[in-house]
Amino acid sequence: MASVTQRSYRQPGRLIPPSARRLKSRSVRLSPGQEIGWHSTDDREELILVIRGAVSLQMRDRRRSISLSAGRAVFIPAGAWHRVVNHSRRQAHYVYVTA
Repeated sequence: MASVTQRSYRQPGRLIPPSARRLKSRSVRLSPGQEIGWHSTDDREELILVIRGAVSLQMRDRRRSISLSAGRAVFIPAGAWHRVVNHSRRQAHYVYVTA
């Protein structure tokens, strides 16, 4: 029988067990002014869902910024360079999933 793992998005860190083959997910909290710098997920697609606060998603190839507030999600194609920035005065909390 397959093992099932349960985790809460309320706690920062890994949401999916290391044994997962392709699917990865984390709960991330950013303080005001903090960012996750430029990166790409190589051959994996990514979904970002904002739980609390607001972040700015900046896409390098399009030189544009997308504002995301609580309850909003965005799909990022495989290989797309991007960064996530908290420009607000409050802590932001989001979950990402890559596959």
